[in-house]
Amino acid sequence: MHRYNQIPNLLLIGGPKTGTTSLMHWLRDHEAIFHPWPNESHFLMAGAAEFPTAPIHPKGHAIIAPEPAFHKFADEAWVMDKSVLHLYSERALAAVREQLPDARVIITLRDPVELMLSMHQEHSKRLVDYNASQAEMIAAAAAGGYQANSDDPQTWSFLAFPRLKHPTLRWVEALGGAEGDRIRVIPISSIRNDSLATLNSILEWLGEQPFPADTKLPRHNEGGDMNPAGWATFLRQPPAFLVKLAKLFLPSHNLRKAIFDPLRRPGFKAKKAPRPELSEEQRAELEAAFAEEIEFLADLEAHIDPSLIISH
Repeated sequence: MHRYNQIPNLLLIGGPKTGTTSLMHWLRDHEAIFHPWPNESHFLMAGAAEFPTAPIHPKGHAIIAPEPAFHKFADEAWVMDKSVLHLYSERALAAVREQLPDARVIITLRDPVELMLSMHQEHSKRLVDYNASQAEMIAAAAAGGYQANSDDPQTWSFLAFPRLKHPTLRWVEALGGAEGDRIRVIPISSIRNDSLATLNSILEWLGEQPFPADTKLPRHNEGGDMNPAGWATFLRQPPAFLVKLAKLFLPSHNLRKAIFDPLRRPGFKAKKAPRPELSEEQRAELEAAFAEEIEFLADLEAHIDPSLIISH
């Protein structure tokens, strides 16, 4: 069992595909912010998953947080965690409300239809065993009346994750009242329109020095598809006999990872590709299905105290 005195007090909780990866990279470049994981940890959700997290990961599968690299911690004021599924987790909200009284929370928002399609592209480029096309995904969602069913991992992430209104309002209600300085809500349009101003607004909220006006902020985790080339497929899924040989001659799992992970990594690198276009009929149907979410984003200040919103 590992125990640490440090605990995250700056939480990027989602939603997914709403700019959190870029925010994570930009914020961790600040001298006052420490990020102990390579990417996401989902440490507040550790245990049996409360809901499907992907089409191949049903409700109840194990979520195990990776070990953080706290040996590099240098007494930064902020320890950051980026876990985009925390937004939907009752377990995560209870932990922050009851056990992390000093934590600041950032929620990012995006148009639900765009989030749905981007989520499909994300699963397609990350999950070796997921092969449904965008059209097949939409057809499966339509067959279920566009209602999220936690017993159906094939459609859950495409129908539940774009519905940001109610989970956002739960977090705002829990942390935004008299303690309103604990939470900020940021539409992805703010990140796109003026990334640096958005970032510096976050730093001002945290009481930290802003980045200079000439700071360059590269985008991260943009859209793409899994590379279909034969060599890339081979690296992602090597033949079973090679896997057996590797285990035979290198019985240490850690040694195999150290040797083969760098060799296989190029096969998992996404290839930039546009998403398939929606027909007018498909877009109209999806917009009808997500009408409540679209209204929420369009009239955000009617639902959330404007002082909690960062918008540029």
